[in-house]
Amino acid sequence: MLERNMTVEAAVMENPKVLKEIQKLGGEYDFIAMESLEDALKSLGEDYDLFIKKVEGQADFKDMDRVRKMSKEEIINYIVEEIHPQELATTEKIDEIFRGAIKKYYRERGEQLFVIYEVLLLIKAELVSHFSSEEEYEFKDALAGKKVDFENLLAEHEKTIGLFDRLKYLTRDYKMNAEDPEIKELNKLMGELDEDMRRHIYIENEILFKM
Repeated sequence: MLERNMTVEAAVMENPKVLKEIQKLGGEYDFIAMESLEDALKSLGEDYDLFIKKVEGQADFKDMDRVRKMSKEEIINYIVEEIHPQELATTEKIDEIFRGAIKKYYRERGEQLFVIYEVLLLIKAELVSHFSSEEEYEFKDALAGKKVDFENLLAEHEKTIGLFDRLKYLTRDYKMNAEDPEIKELNKLMGELDEDMRRHIYIENEILFKM
């Protein structure tokens, strides 16, 4: 699994497609092999999440043509009115199913599920706090025409992505043993939330915060 802090050399060993995509960007492997993958991509003017999408055969996040045509106000309203409620609802649903699954399968896989559930709770707490802060402070100021420093939000986004990377690792890319209906549902919902969250962060980092 590719990670932001691994060296380019380690990333290429993990997935040979990394080298091909870096060469397409004009990067010279000999000069960046020992840099972190994220730093190397930044120096080449490439967004990390989009790069990963290319390596994995996906060109872009869904429905981005519409988002790129939105004004600052429209994007903020879209995030507050649609994205935040939907992601919080999905997180709550995952939490509920997880608690039931831990109780039901405690003897068989209770320890494994507890470890994963702990990461999910960290994600839930982070999202609730982060979304509240955005809506109460940064987004309000941005809509009021004030100059906003998004550095704290960017740092929190990094933390959130790190938690999702951890969740992916623990669940083997959301492919836990899927014989049980609850586990199948958890795999599906966690994968969807991961995708939605990375798209959400991309919209803010690469579009909204640069307006």
